Amino acid sequence: MTVIKGVAARVPEALEAAGADDVPPAGALTAAVRRAVLDEFRTRAQFAGRLAEIDALLWSRAGDSRETVDGAMTAHLRELRLLRVTEPEENDRFVVTEGEGDAFELLSPAYVDELTGKVILAGQLRRIAGSAGVKAGEEA
Repeated sequence: MTVIKGVAARVPEALEAAGADDVPPAGALTAAVRRAVLDEFRTRAQFAGRLAEIDALLWSRAGDSRETVDGAMTAHLRELRLLRVTEPEENDRFVVTEGEGDAFELLSPAYVDELTGKVILAGQLRRIAGSAGVKAGEEA
């Protein structure tokens, strides 16, 4: 719904940029809507990427304020329909950075856009010895 509202808000601007009159021809209207959709998704992708980077940075920091910040960021991620993935079973969403062993330690979560299914920011895992080693987290 947010994307649709954003597109609707951009259509008049795109029509004006195309030089369309009061009653634009069908081709001009189609081109304006196409441009508005692309602009809205580009803007959303840029914002979602930045938010994912901020959340990943905060998530990787240990400390007393982590829980407070985590609650606020989880709400923002849900509103934007961004999924924070902290389970390495989704290994196509993570990059293994270093280490040896059969288990993984989560260094930073992965972020997926629920609207498109695309990975916005790949997570990072480290190989460790042992069968259970994944730091627990929850998906937003």
